[in-house]
Amino acid sequence: MILPIFPIQLLGLPFLTPKVYISSIVVFLSHRLTKMLKTARFVITLALVVCLPALIGLGWWQRDYLMGWYLTDQLLKAEPQYKSHYIDALAKLGENAQYPLLDHLEKATDASAPDLTKALGKMFDAWGGAPSPLSQQCFHHLARRFTSFSAPAQTQTIELLASISENSPPPNPLTNDFLEGTKLILGSLPEANNPAALVPAMKIVSQLIKTTTDKELHSRLAGIMAKAITDAPVNIKIQAIHLAIAPEVGLTELSIAALQDKNVEVRKVAILACASAIESVSVDSLLPSLHDSDSEIRAYCESALIARGLNKEHLQLGKLLTDPRASKRLEVLDSLMDDTELDQSLWLRKLSHDSSPAVRVAALRMMSLQEIPDLHDRIDQMSRSDPSKTVSDLAAFYLKSNKLKPVNYETLGNSGNK
Repeated sequence: MILPIFPIQLLGLPFLTPKVYISSIVVFLSHRLTKMLKTARFVITLALVVCLPALIGLGWWQRDYLMGWYLTDQLLKAEPQYKSHYIDALAKLGENAQYPLLDHLEKATDASAPDLTKALGKMFDAWGGAPSPLSQQCFHHLARRFTSFSAPAQTQTIELLASISENSPPPNPLTNDFLEGTKLILGSLPEANNPAALVPAMKIVSQLIKTTTDKELHSRLAGIMAKAITDAPVNIKIQAIHLAIAPEVGLTELSIAALQDKNVEVRKVAILACASAIESVSVDSLLPSLHDSDSEIRAYCESALIARGLNKEHLQLGKLLTDPRASKRLEVLDSLMDDTELDQSLWLRKLSHDSSPAVRVAALRMMSLQEIPDLHDRIDQMSRSDPSKTVSDLAAFYLKSNKLKPVNYETLGNSGNK
């Protein structure tokens, strides 16, 4: 038989039979394997000698982080009577212990979020409060990660801020050491779609909005008030309206959104707030309340409009103009034709912005028949930008048939947007 040539054959060893051949191969492999095993043991020993101290050193360096993970995990599993033990233990760790708490806040539940934020608050106190660089660094990380927190964690974080604001000695940390982080958190809250967080947020607003001199912070606080008026629980909506009309705040216009609230008590507070705000709340904003389902609110609204100088005819026109039914809004045109003393330009311009294309067409036809130059710019504007092609084409036709010149908006200024 022909045997394959292996390197061992090159040594000149005789191979008389296949059995001897196979035995020779086994001896050769055993010899090589022994060397390989010796090499492997050496490599493993070297790895242990070099890497094990490094691993031990890394573990020692990150001991606070690792211990923080352990204590945080135990905190979430502990019975209520033992939780304070783990919270105190976390507060005594170094700065790296903050990261396990922040990581857990991203998936926190209604049950775990209060424990996690309480531990953070204890940690701030242990580090020396808001003036401490460690507390400021931790608050910075907290603010940057706020949008990634779960809804319960966001709510409890705002509770923590409200507690810091209420219980800290002057100056208020939220307007001093924690200012930038506070603005970051409060600025993201209106977009968070988390009505529960608006409850503690309004505590912060009521504490800061009358005293802060930071324009950006004031803007963020006003944004939370506007969100609370539309999305918060009823009692918080009412609180926000009362705060908005305070002379030191001067944001009554935020209450306009509450005039159409589902809750009648909220609407009552809103109409009373808006009624006397002549400079910030327009007549047009009050007119829809003439159709409110509550008779008391309708009476409040009518009294407010009369106090602003509207007579009986104006009230009737305003009521027709804001009627939910398009057929009733068209009746404004009949009133304009019957009473020539009314300001036709004013009312036709309002109708030309109606949500119904049919009403806009009717207003456009009457506008084209009036010899009122003041309306030419509005007809031209409708021909250019009305959302209904039918209306825009009709406006263009009236411009052409009546030989009305297109308006030069560069010389007109902003009157075309009236």
